[in-house]
Amino acid sequence: MNSRPLLALLPALLLAAPAQAAAVPASLQGQWEYGYVSPIEYYDPSTGKYAEGSGTSEIIRIQADGSYERNGIIVVTTYGCTSKLLTTSKGKVSLNGNILTFTPTTVYNKGYTCSPSKSYETRELRPSVFTWKLSGDTLALGDPKGESRDSLYNRPRTLGASAAGQKVRRVTGMLSLPEGHAAQGVAVIACRVDRGCGAEDGSVRFVSLTGSGRQQSFSLDNLDGVPYEILAWEDTNGSGLPDAGDWVDSASARGQAGVTVTPPVTDVFLKLEQWK
Repeated sequence: MNSRPLLALLPALLLAAPAQAAAVPASLQGQWEYGYVSPIEYYDPSTGKYAEGSGTSEIIRIQADGSYERNGIIVVTTYGCTSKLLTTSKGKVSLNGNILTFTPTTVYNKGYTCSPSKSYETRELRPSVFTWKLSGDTLALGDPKGESRDSLYNRPRTLGASAAGQKVRRVTGMLSLPEGHAAQGVAVIACRVDRGCGAEDGSVRFVSLTGSGRQQSFSLDNLDGVPYEILAWEDTNGSGLPDAGDWVDSASARGQAGVTVTPPVTDVFLKLEQWK
């Protein structure tokens, strides 16, 4: 398996005619979520071995001014081969009738095929073009050529459907990175204290950082009004688990609990260190 089939799983089609900019309807604004990736491994009776689960998940945030952010993960496990792809992009969204186009200004994709030693990175600025249709709290993004089924995105399960209601419980802060260490590949994660970071109910929130500089701001939206543990993690060796050699927040590097807050909270400070 090479990296191309993985990349092809992300719906991204180019159209010759550019979409015209238009105001973003209020009903389209806010956060949309697609899919699920299980963090639990499973037993494969055909091989008698345990293997990682598979799945695809993406979070899209669309603002009133047309700016957007997309963060996704793809995990594909076939027999003894597990391949992973983390994707993040930011840019502008435009509409032309039932055609919606995501035009990125920054892109960072990082993944590996079968082994972390076979890793790759891409930063290609390629528009993604979809048909779009809203039905209640469901957003259907489709292939303009009609060659594949629509992907259905839903509002976060832990909050109400309105875009305004999603902006209430937020955690913002700053991550400090060591000299010469890039932010690409670092995720800031919010885990409910009562459910943990392994929860399978959609309560774990994360944002991937893509900027440059030693100080990186972050924002975690659509949280519940309960205590959260805020963590930082870069899966340096691609193991899928926090372990020695990874870059984590300073509390995790010392085997301690991360910063605990109850949203909404501002000015949370994290420092990235290597777990030894």
